[in-house]
Amino acid sequence: MSTPSAAPPLPRIPHQAPGGLPLLGHAVAMQRRRLDLLEEVQRLDAGLVSLRLGPQRMLMATDHHLVRELLVQRADDFGPSPQYRLMEQVTGQGLLLSEGAFHRRQRRLIRPAFRHARVCHYADLMTDLSRTWAEGLGDGQVVSLEKEFGNLASAIVVRSLFTQGITGQDAASVVEATADVMAWVGARGSDPLPFLAKLPTRVNRRFARGSHTLHTLVDAVIAHRHGLGAQAPDDVLTWLLGTTDAETGERMSDRQVHDEVMTLLTAGTETTSRTLAWCLYLLARHPEAEERLHAEVDAVLAGRAAGFDDLPQLPYTRRVLTETLRLYPSGYLLSRASVRDTALGAYPVPAGTTVLFSPYSLHRDPRLFPAPDRFRPDRWLPEHASEVTPDAYLPFGLGQHGCLGEGFAWTEMSIALATLAGRWRLRPLSAAAVTPTPTFSLACGRMRMRVEGRGVGVTRTPKGGPVSGA
Repeated sequence: MSTPSAAPPLPRIPHQAPGGLPLLGHAVAMQRRRLDLLEEVQRLDAGLVSLRLGPQRMLMATDHHLVRELLVQRADDFGPSPQYRLMEQVTGQGLLLSEGAFHRRQRRLIRPAFRHARVCHYADLMTDLSRTWAEGLGDGQVVSLEKEFGNLASAIVVRSLFTQGITGQDAASVVEATADVMAWVGARGSDPLPFLAKLPTRVNRRFARGSHTLHTLVDAVIAHRHGLGAQAPDDVLTWLLGTTDAETGERMSDRQVHDEVMTLLTAGTETTSRTLAWCLYLLARHPEAEERLHAEVDAVLAGRAAGFDDLPQLPYTRRVLTETLRLYPSGYLLSRASVRDTALGAYPVPAGTTVLFSPYSLHRDPRLFPAPDRFRPDRWLPEHASEVTPDAYLPFGLGQHGCLGEGFAWTEMSIALATLAGRWRLRPLSAAAVTPTPTFSLACGRMRMRVEGRGVGVTRTPKGGPVSGA
């Protein structure tokens, strides 16, 4: 009687990323020309590609089918990578890092806070803050886009989380502290030598100060909220403190609420602010798209601030943001690590292997998005469906670790962009192209632009004294 033959072994990873150095591998390239390296690896069209950061061997998935397998079908075979574990110093066991049954419980508890009806509730706050922010700009003022949108995004997230118990100065501190914390995470994530995080460098010192600021602030607001009892406001923090698990009847501990608030603060500020900054940059370089955006918001808003009910009437605004996120996804490089021996497609992935994937390079692959370097919002129209590969579009991740606040982010960005575009146009001070700086997300530097009134709605005269971002 014949015995069944053993399954053939899975093939070895045949492709190596270009440009590796002895000992350091691709660490230097990852530090100095990260985006170029990601696109070079993507162009290999190899499915999985091997690369090294110092002694650590990694794989990069360049096939969007493998990325979906990683995040959905084989999600239980992977956990946070060592690079993402750096965030544990910031967010503890919040949604970004928790796994398994505990992660599913936390998503179950938090998801209702970001459902449609709740986002509609937060949208009123987004409208008020966007209106105030747009009215505060002045004709001829020079602004740093990343700073300006950082202030607005931080105000929206902070006020959605904490309607009470935080001052304006506290909110301003969140902007600076979050930037310092995320700059550290971005820098340390590609270090070939872990001890570099312990040196007294400027980035490390600013991280320590920013992290202390955020943790102290969150603890103080939670303590204040407990003292309000039935008078607590209807915001995200009150929801987190009061929600109970339908399966167990348990509530989150203050420690877990703290970690989830830290996750929402860090995840919800830098990502949206930089997307909006890149959006204004792209519009300034594509006047025909800017004109269409202005025509749409003029017809719908007639100079007033955008509200939640206006968003279905602003389809071009949505396409502009969709295309911006294709070209400049905040989560441009993500990773998971295998917790057991597994496989992706036809390739083995031993336990402990970090697998990278890059929405940035996927979104710029001409096989997935024709003319990928062109800013074309209309590629997202149904009649141009052949110009996009929806399964490869991953600005908010995918699967059980996909962004829970995606609807919140779309609403915030749409309201802010439409409100600003209804009153102002922005012109860059330099015609030179801006090169993104890959930290934890894609930074755009100071990106200084001049504000010009459009003669729609209320505008203000130029401000005296130093201008914002100068």
